[in-house]
Amino acid sequence: MLKVRICNTTGAVIAEGTCSDSGYLPVALSGIYNAGLDRVPARSLQSYGSPAESDDYPVGTGRARFGYTRPRAAGGGYAFDDEVVVHVERT
Repeated sequence: MLKVRICNTTGAVIAEGTCSDSGYLPVALSGIYNAGLDRVPARSLQSYGSPAESDDYPVGTGRARFGYTRPRAAGGGYAFDDEVVVHVERT
């Protein structure tokens, strides 16, 4: 089991949760982020560490960015939230 803490860049905790270490990291992080912040529309993980690490559960600290795709009627393209810091530790 992994404990995940998501903080803003000044260090304030904005979301916390746990997940299995046998799942897929982007989905798990997005779920914790969305549940903690109640974002509408829901955000997906847009960047986290290097591409080679994105499928793994890296224990430690990394930077991440979440966002969503805007509807075409709203101009399309991506909308990104501020960068966050993700802390992952094995429990």
